[in-house]
Amino acid sequence: MRTPAILAAILLATGCESMNQKIDASRQDRCERADWALVGERDGVSGHPLLADRYEYICGELFKPAPYKEGFDKGRARKPRPPA
Repeated sequence: MRTPAILAAILLATGCESMNQKIDASRQDRCERADWALVGERDGVSGHPLLADRYEYICGELFKPAPYKEGFDKGRARKPRPPA
C-alpha cells in the first residue's frame, strides 16, 4: 500500500522540478529580450516607483540598470501632471 504513495510522491516532485525549470527558462528568455529603456519608460509614465531592485533580483546580470534608469527618467518627465 505504501508503494503507490511513494511512487506518486516521486512523480509529483519530478513534475514540479520540470515545471520550475520551464519557468526559469521563460524568465531568462524574457530578461534577455527585454528593452530595458522601454521598460523603464513604461514604469516612469505609469507612475510606478523605480523597480530596478526587483528587476535585478529577477533577472540578475541580464538586467541593464543604466538604460532602465534613463528610460524611467524619460517616462517620468512625460507623465501627465494633474491640473492645479
